[in-house]
Amino acid sequence: MLGGGVAGLVAALRLAEQGRSVRVLEATDRLGGVVRTVRENGFEADVGPDAFLWRKPAAVELCSELGVELAPSQGSALIVRDGKLLPLPAGFTGLVPGHLGPLLRTPALGWAAKLRAALEPLVPARTSTEDESLEAFATRRFGRGAYADLIEPLLGGLYGADDGPISLQSTLPHLHRLEREGPMLKLKRPAAKGTERASAFVRPVGGMERLVDALAGRLAELKVDVRTNTPVRAIRTRDAGDALGYVAETPAGSLYASGVLITLPAPAAARVLAPLDPELSAPLGEVPMGSATAVVLGFSLDAADVPDASGWLVPKREGGPVQAVTMLSIKHPGTAPEGYGLARVFLRARGAATSTDETVITQATEHLQRFAGLRAAPVFRAVQRWPGMLPRYTLGHPGRLGQLDRTLSQHPNVALAGASLRGVGLPDVITAASQAAATFSTSIE
Repeated sequence: MLGGGVAGLVAALRLAEQGRSVRVLEATDRLGGVVRTVRENGFEADVGPDAFLWRKPAAVELCSELGVELAPSQGSALIVRDGKLLPLPAGFTGLVPGHLGPLLRTPALGWAAKLRAALEPLVPARTSTEDESLEAFATRRFGRGAYADLIEPLLGGLYGADDGPISLQSTLPHLHRLEREGPMLKLKRPAAKGTERASAFVRPVGGMERLVDALAGRLAELKVDVRTNTPVRAIRTRDAGDALGYVAETPAGSLYASGVLITLPAPAAARVLAPLDPELSAPLGEVPMGSATAVVLGFSLDAADVPDASGWLVPKREGGPVQAVTMLSIKHPGTAPEGYGLARVFLRARGAATSTDETVITQATEHLQRFAGLRAAPVFRAVQRWPGMLPRYTLGHPGRLGQLDRTLSQHPNVALAGASLRGVGLPDVITAASQAAATFSTSIE
């Protein structure tokens, strides 16, 4: 097993539960990948993903299985327009508008953009089966104004449109189905159901890293060999007599196994698989990887005027270095000491990549001074950088996956999983890891 992120830990768990011998090799000194919770002086900040959708059951079911308590997220989101924080209009479906009324009433959109978006029911459905970018889809159906002012800020942080045109088929394929079923903008909102939750997101009590800790604990109970600080340089075939085997080359020597499951980020997976099969490595090497920089600031509420919201988005047209803010202490109560607030500020990747920690802290602080009334220096500061860690499903991603599947069929007991392939959210990653583990026909170690 290569990779000790959530995907690798889940796949190892499923294999170990089947009574198979499993070894997990992680290149860094910690497990969890981009799932990380920073705890200091009573502050508790998730510097990677901070919640997951409860409507996709895989993550919720895994937490229940492992005894990880969940709590719903709180608050509603805002968006910046002309330097002011405004409510994000309700009624979005799959990150695009779904109801006409809220779209026409929102002050976050100009009237020209509203009128163009209101024509969405008159836009004919696309009949081509070729992949389309998220931007092309949203602009075609709702207009350039709605895309730039509302849709792009929602999509940008999740899928990273700055890194190239993002594949609709690989990210939100249901949107083409919805447009073929009729207008996407409905005149009336559907009647509320008694089972509806106040929030679409939940989070482990105590931070997202609780899930990683629980997975690691269960693997220890099952006697799984988990090794950190063990990078793999290459995977090669090994003549194991009657059965095909594999060898993983590490700085400490070679390790042998009857199968290999790789959950590394796409570029790392491409490097280790190149000696095994260049045709398996090639499509992985074509997956772009974006970067992110998060600044976490803790501050006294007596010296701030924090809006009652879970956070806000900043469209590109507003300018400035900040892309989004999550008010962690509002979205997840209990993440800051009594009388204090906690904010996580995401900086735009291109500017932050070459800026020092002090520079991005200053930029985040100035943003909170403007939009959260911060009047005193933060009492807690942390910077988390994720360089080249965020996969981007650009146009052509479905073709890359097809090539991978065809080539993998020629390699018994080699499988791939992880956020670089079929979903960046934790529920999708967990589902894919379990499915990959189920493909092995013999023991893996």
